[in-house]
Amino acid sequence: MKEWLRAASFGVLVGVLAVVFGCAPMEPVPPPPSTPGSVSTFTSVAGMWAGILKATPRLKQDDWLMVLIHDDGSYQFKSVRTIGIMQGQGRFTLADGKLTVENEHGQIVGTLYEEGGRRMLKLEGATKDGTQYSADLEPKK
Repeated sequence: MKEWLRAASFGVLVGVLAVVFGCAPMEPVPPPPSTPGSVSTFTSVAGMWAGILKATPRLKQDDWLMVLIHDDGSYQFKSVRTIGIMQGQGRFTLADGKLTVENEHGQIVGTLYEEGGRRMLKLEGATKDGTQYSADLEPKK
């Protein structure tokens, strides 16, 4: 009988702890930066950036996009998707404080947003067949 009481007490204790810690308030995720900045040199955006890549018309799932930008504007990207990995490379140019790319596949414009010490690189583009893409990327260490 004592073992049954001990097991029941332990179960109640575990349940109470789960409720107390499971319902603890979480800090809200701050909204992404909304103040557009100007990119004057590639070194200001050099490094690894990552985030969700969304397509319009919508695909079944969004892709995870990683872009490595070098000091000279060259870049490598890798998009991880359920059917495999898409990767490539290219070179950005600077126009009106934004990153731009135009090639035989389509075009991309990148805008840097900064606010409160946070940075976000918003890439928006379209392929020659009309598919629209956008990605809100954050710097990764």
